[in-house]
Amino acid sequence: MVKTAQIRGVIRLKVAITIVLALGLFLILGQNEAIASGIGGVIAIAGSLLYALIAYSVKFAPAAELMRRHFAAEMAKLFMTLLSFAALFVVYQQAAWLWVFVGYLAAASAYWFGLLIQFDGKK
Repeated sequence: MVKTAQIRGVIRLKVAITIVLALGLFLILGQNEAIASGIGGVIAIAGSLLYALIAYSVKFAPAAELMRRHFAAEMAKLFMTLLSFAALFVVYQQAAWLWVFVGYLAAASAYWFGLLIQFDGKK
């Protein structure tokens, strides 16, 4: 069973990576690139929050039910991510697309860093 501290830690790490990247891009390249990377990071964060909400909404269940929840969570996350990118393409056409995807990938990479870090729930 995954501890809620681990889930919160990974999501906080995604938020931190998104903020650091956006601030760095703001200082180096400018506002448009920073906003674009921030939007990409927010899409990744929203997907993780949706996944956690669906997959971990029950603490104890049979293995088959837990597997169904994770599958449903992954499908919901994928659908929400694709829908978010499609809406972004339509609504915010002047976005710096490279930086949207860099922001998304940077925030999504927090999951892999989260595997290396043991979050214990203490500050």
